[in-house]
Amino acid sequence: MTHFARADEPELGTTLEQLQRFEAATAGLPGARSVANSAAILAWPQARRDWARPGILLYGADPMPAEGNGLRAVMTLESAVMAVREIASGEALGYGGRFVAERPTRVGLVAMGYADGYPRVVPDGTPVTVEGRASRIIGRVSMDMLTIDLTELPEAGIGSRVELWGEQVPINRIAEAAGTISYELLCNVKRVRLEYAGE
Repeated sequence: MTHFARADEPELGTTLEQLQRFEAATAGLPGARSVANSAAILAWPQARRDWARPGILLYGADPMPAEGNGLRAVMTLESAVMAVREIASGEALGYGGRFVAERPTRVGLVAMGYADGYPRVVPDGTPVTVEGRASRIIGRVSMDMLTIDLTELPEAGIGSRVELWGEQVPINRIAEAAGTISYELLCNVKRVRLEYAGE
């Protein structure tokens, strides 16, 4: 068996070169072959052998740079709005005052922070949904909470469901905003209540 280093970069010939080296190294050897990881399963049909090793595919996270492979998220990270505040135009929000309101802004405080596994480094504008409607993070993620923009969602309030990633917010978008990969985000989830649901 082998494991591809760059199968998630379909524009490069590296994967085919690695496959050719594997074939040369194992020529004449008995036994089943396993070559394709998640990205190779989707992008490199010529790499399919006796069995494959899906990894991130099992979570419904797309290993390829472009979405659209029909995967469904199997994990949703969600919380709820626990308080609502209003800030005026020109007011700063959160640690370091990173977000400065350009207009009167309705802010939702959400019970989720980096101690729960949500990445601290995401920028303002990182997507979330509130009761299925698009919104965004504003201000720096703190240990136990984060803040979102409710200005365009007047019906949202205390108790409104907030999806941080899942069916509506692809985890790859959050990983990209954090400068990492979805695997790291999935592995870092902690301190949140886990609920298992079946079809």
